[in-house]
This record gives sequence, structure tokens and C-alpha cells, in this order.
Amino acid sequence: MKQVDKKKIIDAAFHIFVRDKIESAKMSEIAQAAGVGRATLFRHYPSKLELVIAVNAAKWKEYLDELDAKRPIASVKDIPAIDRLIFTLDSYIDMYQNHKDLLQYNENFNHFVSHSGGVETAGRMADFHASLYSVDTRLHMMYKRAQEDHTFRTDIPEEEFMRVTVHTMMTACSYYAGGFIWGSKNNKDYTPELLRVKEMILNYVKVNA
Repeated sequence: MKQVDKKKIIDAAFHIFVRDKIESAKMSEIAQAAGVGRATLFRHYPSKLELVIAVNAAKWKEYLDELDAKRPIASVKDIPAIDRLIFTLDSYIDMYQNHKDLLQYNENFNHFVSHSGGVETAGRMADFHASLYSVDTRLHMMYKRAQEDHTFRTDIPEEEFMRVTVHTMMTACSYYAGGFIWGSKNNKDYTPELLRVKEMILNYVKVNA
């Protein structure tokens, strides 16, 4: 498949998956929106699951490449760990403000994949998780840097630390973007609430807090 055709399919599928939700989206409509035949679409993506995972990997790569340009992975060693953590938390708030569609898609993606099951899903997800290597590497390097400069707590085990900091921030941004927070209203800007979540996280990780 020509690279341009692949991008058309990924972009068309992403738009339709966000608009209609993955479960309701039809492969025939995606092919039509991408300007390719159904046979071409199924030749390269034999199942909706394969396309769903390919779209998620491609869209996250686009976003992470953009993030890399702003703050290269090599810079982790050049700045205090707490500054890297603040940049990471701010990047999620920026996603809420400027990439709501990616957050909405990712939440639907998690639900769809978790209910797909099977060996095929596990294998495909292994490939997807491998594509997020740079994210895991950044977070690990940030934590190791904190063990050297002591700018945030490292008495908390690394995996637990990530769950209650960056992963909590990501979850909050995703839930506000999708309108899943109790009492939230469509199209309201919840940036102030997310900034408060960020503040609480930073208070939690302060050394001797």
C-alpha cells in the first residue's frame, strides 16, 4: 500500500471511530471516506481490531513525535526530575485542550480492546505496547534522575509512583474530555479542575511532604 493511502485510511478511520465510537463504525464507511475500495482496506487490515490498533499506534506516534520535538528524550538528564514531571503533567493538560479527540479515542480503544479478548488481541497489543517504548523510557529515566537529584519522592516504588501521578493525570484528562466526570457538562472547559489535580499530585510528590 502506498504511504499516502495508508495515511488516508488511518485518518479516515480515526475520524469515524471518534465520531461514531469504534463499536458502531463500519469498515465500508471507512473505506469510502478514505477513497479506497473495501478489498484494499481488508487486504491491509483484515479485521476491525487490526485497524483499531493501527490507528491508535499511528495517532499516538504523531503526538509523541510532536512531544519529542518540544522536549527530546536526551534532555531528561539535563533538567531536574521535578521539572520533567511538571512537563509531563502539563503535556496531558495540553492534550485535553488541543487533542481531545485522541483522549476520547483512547478511552473507547481501551474499552473495545479489553472486550475483544483472545490470543490475537494479546499479540496485537504486544506490538502496540512496543511502539510506546519512548514513553516508558522517559518515565523510567525521570524516576532514576529523581533518585539522584532528590527533587521528588522516590520512597514510593516506581510503578506505584507512576500510577498515582502521570497515570492519574492521564485518566483525569481522558474522563473530562469524554464527559465521564459526574456533573460535568459538554463543551465546558475543565482546565481549572485539571490544574487543581496537577497541584495535588505535585504536593503529594514533594520531598518531605
